[in-house]
Amino acid sequence: MSHLLTLAFSFFFLSNSPLLHVDAVPERELRSLLEFRKGIRDETSNQRISWSDTSSLSDPNTCPNDWPGISCDPGTGSIVAINLDRRGLSGELKFSTLTGLTSLRNLTLSGNSFSGRVVPSLGGISSLQHLDLSDNGFYGPIPGRISDLWGLNYLNLSSNKFQGGFPSGFRNLQQLRSLDLHRNEIWGDVGEIFTELKNVEFVDLSCNRFHGGLSLPKDNISSISNTLLHLNLSHNALNGGFFKSESISLFKNLEVLDLENNQINGELPPFGSQPNLKILKLARNQLFGTVPEELLQSSIPLQELDLSRNGFTGSISEINSTTLTMLNLSSNGLSGDLPSGLKRCLVIDLSGNMFSGDVSVVRKWEATPDLLDLSSNNLSGSLPNSTSAFSRLSVLNIRNNSVGGSLPSLWDDSGFSQFSVIDLSSNKFSGSIPGSFFTFASLKSLNLSMNNLDGPIPFRGSRASELLAVSFDPQMELLDLSTNSLTGMLPGDIGTMERIKVLNLANNKLFGELPSDLNKLSGLEYLDLSNNSFKGQLPDKLPSRMVGFNVSYNDLSGIIPEELKSYPHSSFFPGNSKLNLPGGIPVDSTGVSLPGKDHKLSIRIAIIVASVGAAVMILFVLFAYHRTQLKGFHGRSRYTDQATTRDAKFGRSSRPSFLNFGTNVEHQSSSLSFSNDHLLTANSRSLSGIPGFEAEISEQGLATTSATTNPNLLDDYPATSGRKSSSGGSPLSSSPRFSDQPVMLDVYSPDRLAGELFFLDISLKLTAEELSRAPAEVLGRSSHGTLYKATLDNRHMLSVKWLRVGLVRHKKDFAREAKKIGSLKHPNIVPLRAYYWGPREQERLLLSDYMSGESLAMHLYETTPRRYSPMSFSQRLNVAVEVARCLLYLHDRAMPHGNLKPTNIILTSPDNTVRITDYCIHRLMTPSGVAEQILNMSALGYSAPELTSASKPIPTLKSDVYAFGVILMELLTRRSAGDIISGQSGAVDLTDWVRLCDQEGRRMDCIDRDIAGGEEFSKAMDDALAVAIRCIVSINERPNIRQVLDHLSSISA
Repeated sequence: MSHLLTLAFSFFFLSNSPLLHVDAVPERELRSLLEFRKGIRDETSNQRISWSDTSSLSDPNTCPNDWPGISCDPGTGSIVAINLDRRGLSGELKFSTLTGLTSLRNLTLSGNSFSGRVVPSLGGISSLQHLDLSDNGFYGPIPGRISDLWGLNYLNLSSNKFQGGFPSGFRNLQQLRSLDLHRNEIWGDVGEIFTELKNVEFVDLSCNRFHGGLSLPKDNISSISNTLLHLNLSHNALNGGFFKSESISLFKNLEVLDLENNQINGELPPFGSQPNLKILKLARNQLFGTVPEELLQSSIPLQELDLSRNGFTGSISEINSTTLTMLNLSSNGLSGDLPSGLKRCLVIDLSGNMFSGDVSVVRKWEATPDLLDLSSNNLSGSLPNSTSAFSRLSVLNIRNNSVGGSLPSLWDDSGFSQFSVIDLSSNKFSGSIPGSFFTFASLKSLNLSMNNLDGPIPFRGSRASELLAVSFDPQMELLDLSTNSLTGMLPGDIGTMERIKVLNLANNKLFGELPSDLNKLSGLEYLDLSNNSFKGQLPDKLPSRMVGFNVSYNDLSGIIPEELKSYPHSSFFPGNSKLNLPGGIPVDSTGVSLPGKDHKLSIRIAIIVASVGAAVMILFVLFAYHRTQLKGFHGRSRYTDQATTRDAKFGRSSRPSFLNFGTNVEHQSSSLSFSNDHLLTANSRSLSGIPGFEAEISEQGLATTSATTNPNLLDDYPATSGRKSSSGGSPLSSSPRFSDQPVMLDVYSPDRLAGELFFLDISLKLTAEELSRAPAEVLGRSSHGTLYKATLDNRHMLSVKWLRVGLVRHKKDFAREAKKIGSLKHPNIVPLRAYYWGPREQERLLLSDYMSGESLAMHLYETTPRRYSPMSFSQRLNVAVEVARCLLYLHDRAMPHGNLKPTNIILTSPDNTVRITDYCIHRLMTPSGVAEQILNMSALGYSAPELTSASKPIPTLKSDVYAFGVILMELLTRRSAGDIISGQSGAVDLTDWVRLCDQEGRRMDCIDRDIAGGEEFSKAMDDALAVAIRCIVSINERPNIRQVLDHLSSISA
């Protein structure tokens, strides 16, 4: 490091010291400068840089030290430095013009907008010691002749557009101490680069396309390990393992190691003694195993440790480091209790793991962090009131846990707090909200939603009033108290929160009139007061530019203000039966405008016309029926038998069916009630292709089959699952769609809707009444319940999953987990948009977008007549890669899919884009429901062995990998997971058959012979099958999904 400081000082001197006594400057150097100047423009004036012509110099033979950025040698007069750092210049430079500057030592052009290629002739300026072209737009390859600059000790080409391979010959640069190439498009094997570099202290190759592994022999890194202080290889494509234990021990002087956002896999070795290591960043890789203890102790003076978004497991007993300031272990698989001791740290992020136990252990910590994030774990207990761990907190996040008890005061006796963000949502807190929460002058975000809180909103508590009387300028920008049991009126003091942008008080028990001071919240962007008991009129002059607004399910009256008329009816209705549209137009409880008296005549006429038309139609049908009976009498028996058989197979009923969400028509004032009691389907999946499964229509009209003993045979979407015989043929029905007769989602008593729709995506706008009357089509049934396609009034189609009785968790747990699932956003994952929670146990629905397409099962096992062409190997591999990417997204958030199988993988036209459905449903279910799901998965062949043997099974990341491996086998073999395959060794299932073929060295026998185009068995097919086999090994040897995706991507590339 001392070398770097010396060099920096010397170049600063060269660039800025006045040169009073100089010899004559060679004329060729002046000409070179003027030629170089021709390509330079000042961006502000678009004029050339103010280097004068030599004729303007007082002495043409003296150094032009008045020219900006030019310095000369005081002894020889030669130009030794050009420093144009961050001068707002642009232009396409011609470096070849500088070859005449034979004494040039410093060329600094950083922080401008220059472009052009770096020509090989630049390597001819052998005097160059400092070359900085960073933060420009230079492009093309880095010339190999740069290695001829044997005196170079500083090279910075970062943040340009260089591309191509890493140039060879860097081993010649014995004086090089700093190499910075970050933010380019340079590629190369990192192992080969290490052998090229000698004596360097600073290396930054981040944000490029370097590949290769780090588990290198000691000889490959010995030349760089002794001097290296800073190594940054983040945001590349490194793969393979981490440094070996004997290799990492060689980096005695290393201070910074940044390898985040690569594909490095395997376990971390013991780090031993690293006396100088201060920063270690390994986030977003594929590392697993336990966290080495020495990283959390004082034996290594780490200040910053980031191991987030990997697959680390095990527990963390204590963190005794006295040097740590930032610790990030988020989004791993760590479990057990929280660390019992934590000596020192300013930023602590343990979110997205599986830590359990009592959260109050934090009171034992000596650390006083600024940020503490324990969200998305399984923590319980209660938060302590005033504790040293909270004394300096600015950000506290404990959302998505099971922490209960009353809310802590979170401040000490001084009344001083630095809180800016508090998120305690989706827990089990109860009691009232302490008034102290609204006295934190610095607080910008407060989220207490989805708890069991009651009492009034204490905008001005007893102690708050005292503080407000002195000085209080609320900084609050987000306040979310939704889904609690808060009571009382909305205080007028809310108008003091002038900086608020998001205000969500929905799903509480608030009442009274809305305060007029709401119109003072001029910066409001989102306001949700729905599902309360507010009455009176809407305040005038509310902000009209809000992106989200909802006051439905209240008892408001009067006329909707003009500035709010642009919001959809669903922002006001259902509920608010006395609320009128601008102009005094009344509406019913669903938000539909009611006709006036001038419409009554036209309505009467319409009724008469409709009645006459219906009578004529009935007479015509009776006449046609009579004629048909006469003509078809002699052949009736034959045709009737055929029709009956066909209708039975396709689940068709001769009478219309309705799905009624009400159980008693006599109770006209009853609430909205979703029930399976009146589930009457007009259609069912075709089962004609499954031997032994003939559909019958029950007395209620519900299609029933003998498949009810195994509900997953009729799977969710699009209900096309089947078993193949050993011959490879598919018994799957070739007509999986249902008949065109719709069922209805009908409500008998819409006056007061007792059930609630909870939206997880504000872009979806509908009411329970609109959903209830939507025409629907049964898509299938599974162990979870029944799936429907519902078409709304605006023609938008939804998939509605009606969950089976006895499967789901209690409301608070269900809501918390549904919110987690709804937060998942990925282009290949069908989002959960909303859920309905009715007053009875059988009234639980999940709403998501309907995907037009067919399942992977249909594409693989469809029999003649086929509607889809057989999939080629590349198409099948692409499907596998897309599914793996979806799983990686879920696994990075510690969310196993839990129900992965071909029927939950939808391929949409025209390019077979993958869409994943039915993910994370187990999180909404009781333990018995989870066990039943796993039992069904096991029967179908997708459940990992460790789940089958577990006493309390629960889906894991590794069980997802097992299911993925089975699906990959199905893609390659076109045999179903549940097939019983006959062979020389007897009858075996798919996984055992593939293993057997692998052991006998005949993998090619497994590959589907019907792959389109008659492709020959290739190495890529062999490699893909090897990946599938790795996915179904024992859990300890099974790779994580990052490793799987990496292998598949290398095959597809």
